[in-house]
Amino acid sequence: MVTLRAQIVRLADRQLGHAKRGQLLALGAKPGWIRDQIAGHYLLPVHAGVYGVGHRPRHAHCRAMAAVLACGEPAWLSHMAAAALWDAAEWPDMLEVTAPSRRSRPGLITHRSCTLTPRDIRRRHGVPVTSPVRTALDLQRRLADPRLIRLVNDLRALGHLTNSGFTELCERSARVRALLGDAGLTESELEDLFARFVARYGLPMPQINVWLVIGGRRRRLDAFYPGARLIIELDSWRFHRDRATFERDRAKDAAALAEGLRTVRITDRRLRGDARREAELIRRILAGAE
Repeated sequence: MVTLRAQIVRLADRQLGHAKRGQLLALGAKPGWIRDQIAGHYLLPVHAGVYGVGHRPRHAHCRAMAAVLACGEPAWLSHMAAAALWDAAEWPDMLEVTAPSRRSRPGLITHRSCTLTPRDIRRRHGVPVTSPVRTALDLQRRLADPRLIRLVNDLRALGHLTNSGFTELCERSARVRALLGDAGLTESELEDLFARFVARYGLPMPQINVWLVIGGRRRRLDAFYPGARLIIELDSWRFHRDRATFERDRAKDAAALAEGLRTVRITDRRLRGDARREAELIRRILAGAE
């Protein structure tokens, strides 16, 4: 016969170390027994009616599961906490959960939504969570354009937001469609800044993060205008200030020039401080190549 504790351990294993009071009662535990296990530190209160079994789980995924359990069923990790579970943001101090009926829980931010459909929900690391598309839709109300662009592109780069998911997101969000509908996938804030710079000054949108064989070696280019045979490399002092990188960059430029490919290097400082001049230079180079 399977003991009560063995059943509770099995339950907790499925829920990242946690059990709910209602679940314990359903397994046959009596209220007095539950009180005794709390007093004996076998059941450790994490949220109202949610206990760590044997220990209080500390991992972020475990805390996320506890937060979802505390908000009833169904409930899903959402907003910035969901972005963190999808590896596209840092874990916030207070986790956020969305459920059909709002339940106030100390230490948690709760949201009520009756519009979540099956396409809006997932499980990740065992935790019920809003989908990448729904997470981006929820967060667009609070994120400035640069942060929203980075979130969406991080979700794409990580493989969580597929091509069909990105298409769905653009269909459901006019703002995302305007910001990213015609832009290539970027991998850094500097690339985001460049994409906005191109749009702001009416420059043709280049290919972003394109791979090309140059001098017998396959290289990833930050941006490329194939018709003008023009490479744009985006340099920040943070990643290009050592001697080895300095030498390697110039060797790449020489190899490209030997194949008739010109390279323009643009720094983050120039993009922010002298963008109009940079745009005019690129415009003149592109015009000269026609």
